[in-house]
Formats: sequence, structure tokens, C-alpha cells
Amino acid sequence: MLRIGNLLQRRVPERDFFMPDTNKSSLTQNADFQAVLDSLLAAYRPILEHELSLSTSAATLVKEAQAHPPTCDDEIELAVSLFERFFTKDVAFRLLPDEGRQVFGKPDQWDWCYRRILCCLIFGWLVCRGPRTFRGFAYYLYQYWRCVRQALGQPVSVPPTVEEKRDFNTLVKILASAYAPSLKEQIKDIEYPIDIPREIESGEIDCKVDDNAASSVFARLCTPESATALFGSDAFNQAGAAVSISRSCCCYCVAALEFGCCLGKARTLIQALECLEGFFLSLRRCFEPLTAIIDTPPACSSITSVAACGDLSGIEIDGTAAGAAFTSYTLTYSVGGPAINDAVVYPDCSRPPLHPSSTTQVSGGILGYLDIGLLPPLTTSVTVYLDVYGSGGLHLQVNAVFQLENNAYEISAVATVPTTINQDPFNGSPSIIKMVQNVSNPAFEQSIGGSVSVTGSAYAAGCGNLMTQYQLSAFGPVPGAIPLPNPVPSPTALGGSPLIAPVIYDNTPAHPWSSGCPATTNIIMNGDLVASWSTAESCWSPIPPHTHPVPKISSTEKWASIASGRYRIFLEVDQAPIVLPHSPVVPAGEDQVAVWIDNYPVVGALTQIGNVVGCGDLHLKDYVGTTASVLGIAWDYPIDVTAARQLPNDNFGSYSLSYQKNGGSMQPFLASDYTPNGTAAGTPPTVRVPNLWQAVPPTIPQAALLASWDIVTALDGGAPPDPNNPCVAANPWQLPRGCRCAYVIELVVGDTTWVGDGGDNHSTGPILFAINIINDIGT
Repeated sequence: MLRIGNLLQRRVPERDFFMPDTNKSSLTQNADFQAVLDSLLAAYRPILEHELSLSTSAATLVKEAQAHPPTCDDEIELAVSLFERFFTKDVAFRLLPDEGRQVFGKPDQWDWCYRRILCCLIFGWLVCRGPRTFRGFAYYLYQYWRCVRQALGQPVSVPPTVEEKRDFNTLVKILASAYAPSLKEQIKDIEYPIDIPREIESGEIDCKVDDNAASSVFARLCTPESATALFGSDAFNQAGAAVSISRSCCCYCVAALEFGCCLGKARTLIQALECLEGFFLSLRRCFEPLTAIIDTPPACSSITSVAACGDLSGIEIDGTAAGAAFTSYTLTYSVGGPAINDAVVYPDCSRPPLHPSSTTQVSGGILGYLDIGLLPPLTTSVTVYLDVYGSGGLHLQVNAVFQLENNAYEISAVATVPTTINQDPFNGSPSIIKMVQNVSNPAFEQSIGGSVSVTGSAYAAGCGNLMTQYQLSAFGPVPGAIPLPNPVPSPTALGGSPLIAPVIYDNTPAHPWSSGCPATTNIIMNGDLVASWSTAESCWSPIPPHTHPVPKISSTEKWASIASGRYRIFLEVDQAPIVLPHSPVVPAGEDQVAVWIDNYPVVGALTQIGNVVGCGDLHLKDYVGTTASVLGIAWDYPIDVTAARQLPNDNFGSYSLSYQKNGGSMQPFLASDYTPNGTAAGTPPTVRVPNLWQAVPPTIPQAALLASWDIVTALDGGAPPDPNNPCVAANPWQLPRGCRCAYVIELVVGDTTWVGDGGDNHSTGPILFAINIINDIGT
């Protein structure tokens, strides 16, 4: 696996609504908190009392259900009544910390914001009441949009105007962009569920997994683009006049969306209490001073795999970019030169240069990533800079150094045929493996044979370690194809059948990292791993004799693949500390690929044409109105007769028949001539003849029908076209009546195994059968 670091993380953590806070334990004793909690309980009480009254008898419940079946409007009405009772202006003010009260002033000064936040609470509650698809989310977004417009005194027209439709379309597009990452992550889990059981067993997945998946969506609904579409351009410009209140109202709204969502999922009052605690703490973070923090990087950074960003492999940068005056933040980095942003990816997957900054606050979460594919090759250290900007020219910058373990251990192709990761075609149980992908049918494996390369990378450096060697070995064959072996990495005793001797790296004159020649390296990156040290490289020197041989990794060798069967080729890269005594030597990483090896020959024979066995005469008049049977053998060994009969274990390719008149050119049989094993005319010749699944080739007495040759149509030249040359036919491959001539029938048989790096197949032929044809039709 090509990676930086030794830990591949699958999930991107969402910002936790219940972020730990040292003051949380004392929060419940706060007078404002107590007053707000009382208001929340009072708002819930009528709902709970009504539900309790329905529980008094089954008849009461059934009568109510029949009289008032639940509707979407009922749900919206319930949300409105709940939050209108709860979210009074007094509650809205009590929720704010002291810093927030200074920004907002008296409640009457931010009435428009108060009414917007009420809509945020309602929307958050509605959208999280149950699992919502994108379409369901969009429905509630429509209700939210209408609520906000109504709250601002600009209700949506009935029907909506062209401009209003355009605004809502914009909101749906923003929602789609924000919603997509979670869908992509789920699709990845569905396609590759192999880690799910382990994560459940380890506790990584529990009842709260992905609870905050909607948070990133809510945050995107508070950008300037979405705010313009949400309010309408005129209302947005009016609200924006009070910049500090507008920005703080947006943060208040996101906190309200998250609180409403949390309440929508709450099943007990204790859970509702936790939601309220989270609401208070979120609002405190809205009014903290401008903050720029990069969390202390780990001693050795590892890759985060981000499916939502096109399966990005990146270094995750965590921290905080927030505060009351916050407007945006940027990430840049340096690998020894000036700071650049080429590899930066922000949490919403946007990238420079189109998106050089992010306008979404981050509090103790993911600031972004560095795309490892865009970092300079073999980078082991990078300095990351975080710049946070605030209104009034405020600017903070911090930096942190990330140490990278730049490891590359990957087998990407065998015999130049690319590898792929998929379900094991020979294993009925879920089993995701790396395999050599079939060149014609991607769902299956490709068998290989002959002398082949193994393409990949073998390198490990960084975080105080350096590669000492790599090993390449084959384990198998595996009778029955499964289970595949699971080799145990070992720097001293890997085992198996070594493809090559261990390739040593110790930076000595015999094994240097670089041979000293310009632009050369002895590291194999996406090259042939079937390699060894040689002295084939020559460097020029100003000292006579000017050129001299130097040690160099020779990467042009080939592995003479071994006995036929299914194997697992295993690559192990070992490393040791850079400092003396360079021990212990430990595995840095490994990769492995399942490989079907086929070095069996293909078997072919022609035993009879019509009634002729051996070199004899065939009379065309005997085949008028019928066909001449072509008997023989076209057969290939199963790679493993005990394994399932499917590709590539069953890799018989095809056979072909042709004929040649003495002195003429070869002519192919017609497609309609083929009748393998007596099947219908025109059956493709892509099945063994005889069709025997066995470990030994068929004998001559077991020869079967290859074709039912319409020999008269093929060879009868009719009456001589030229009396002076009675045996010269109009078609040179045919024979005029009254003539005779020698013909040769040819058989070629092949399989589908990819032989060598060039992609040849195992084949046999041409196999020839000589016969004397007498055209005695009409005599």
C-alpha cells in the first residue's frame, strides 16, 4: 500500500456538538442556564401531557389516530409550537455569554436575527427527527427558506417568482455540495465493508457514530452565497449593514441548527438536557477572541483517507480558526522554500487556486489536509502555516512542523497487468483482496506465466527511520485456491519462495542510495521490483579513465514464474533507526497480491477429416448434402483441477481451423463450420475439445468433434472455367470437378494466460493434417 505513515484512517471525524469544556460541570448551576432549562421543560410539558393522555387506553389512542392521522403539516406545526413556547426573546438573550450580549445589545436591536434563529431551531429539529435522504433534507430546506423569508417580512410569493425560484435552486445546489461527502463516505463503506466488523468490535463504531453528520451541512448554509439566496439580496444587504451582528447571528444560527437537530434525535429528557448544555457551549465559542491554533502534530503523521474528496489521501491538519471577528483563514506550507498552497485541501474539499481560503469557522476540528500526491517526492518534513483573518484588519499566524513517514510499499502490476482491489472471486464469504485484474473481464483475475516483472514501489524513510531492505516472495500454491496464505512479516525469515534475494540498503559503497551519477537514484518507485545490485551504471569523472562502473540497482530483470497454481506474492519493506546502532530492524510495511500462475502447455491434435485418417484420399462426392467431421483435440490444463471452474483457473482461449491448397494461401473455416463437441453449428470454438475437466491431457482415442466442415461449399470449384486449364478454379483455394490436389488442414489452439510482459498467450500450432482431395462430384 502506498502511504505516508503506518496508519490508514477511514473516517473523517465531524465536529462534536458536545465538545468537552472545563466549565461544563458548573454550567447547570448557572442562573441563566436554569431559566432556559425551565423554559425548555415548560415548552415540552404540553406535548408530553398530551402523549400521556393518549396512553390511558387503547381506544383513546385509536380514536385520536383515526380522527387526526399525522401529516407533514402537523409535524411542522408541532415544531413551531414547541420552539415558539421555548425560544422567547428572554431565552434568546440568556443563552448568550457576556461577550455575545455586548455584540448584540438589547433584544430589540436584533429582532430580525431573533426571528431567523427561531427558524434555525425549527429546521434543525425537523430535519433530524428521522433518517433523511437528500430529497427529504431538501424538503425541509424549502420549509426553512420560507420560514426565514416570512420572519424577515418578505414571504415567498405564491407561486414563487422567477428570482425566488432561482434563490431556492441555489440553496439546493449548496445543500447537494454539502451533503455529498457523507454519501460518498457511506458508498465507500458499502463497497468495502471489510473494516466495519473490526471497528464495531474495537468500539470505534458505537451508538453515536456519525451523530454529527449534519453539522457540516448546517455550516455551509451560513456562507455569504447561501445567506444571499436564503434572505434575498435586499434583505441580505440590510442585515449585512450591521456586520458584527450579522456574523454573530450566523454563528448563533448554526448553533441553533445543531441544538434543534440534537433535540430532534433526543429520546429522553436527560438527552435533551445534554443538548441544551451543548447549545450553551457552542454559543460561548461564537464569541471567543480571534483564535489561530494548530493542534500539536503527532510524532509521526499518518494518512487520512477522505472518500468525500475523491478518495483523497492527505495529512490531516487539526486546530481552531474562529472568534467573534473571524472572516476567513488560509493554510499554506513549506518544505524548505517559500510557503505555498498547491497541496492544500479545505474540509469542504475545495482547493486553491480557485478557493485559496475558507470562510467557515473551525473550533477544535479539521482545518484541512495536505494532498500527499502533490507534495514533493520523498518529503519527510513540512511546516504548515495557519493564517486567521478578522474584521478591522485583524490577523493571526501560527505554524507547526509535521514529520512524515514517507513509505511506499505497493505492488501495482504483475507482468505489466495492473492490480485491483476487489472481492475474491473464489471465496464465497466476504473477502477483499488485491489481485491481478483480468484484461477482458475486470471482475475476475488474470493468469500470468513465463518470465515477468513485478511493478511497484519499495521505500521507507522519515520520523527517524530509514529502509534497510526489501523482500519479495511467493507463497503457495494454494490447493483449491482458498484460503490464501497470510505471510508473517519478518526481516530475517520471511519464507515462501523468494522471487529475488533481499535487496539491501545500507548506504555503503556497495549499496548506495545514489550512485553519484547525475539525476540517478537507487530507490524503486513505480518500477520493476524484480531487481538486484549490479555495476552496470557508469559515471563520467574528470580523472582518467573518466568513466568507471558504480553500484546501481538493476531493475530490468524478470522473475521466471514457478509451478502453476494460485499464489500470494508478498512485498515486505524493512526499516531501522537512522542513529547507531541502526537497530532494531522491523517491518515498515507490506503489500500482497493474489496471482494465478499458469505455465502449462496447450494441447492440440488433428486425428480425422471426414472418413480419412492420416494421409489419404477424400472424395467430395461423399459429402454432397452433408458435412465432413473434423476430429481432434483442442485442450488446456486447468490450473488447479480442485478449484472452481471459472476464470482464470479455467482459462482455455479458443481454437481455429483453416485449410490450404497446395501452392495456395491459407483460408479460414467459416464460423458456421464450428461445432465443438457436437454442439450446434456456429457455436464459437471457445471450449475445450473434448470438454474434460481433468489434471491430465486427453488421449488420441478421446478426440472429439472440432467442426462439421461444409467441405463441398468450401472446395467445390464446379465445372472447369477454362477448358485449356481444366484444374484452375476461379477461386484459387477451390478445386474444379474432375481434378485432385493435396490440401493441408491446420489447427491452432491457445489459452488466455498473459505470458511474459508482452501479453502473449500459451499456444500450440500450426498442427497440420495432410489430405488428398478428389473432386469427383457428378461422376
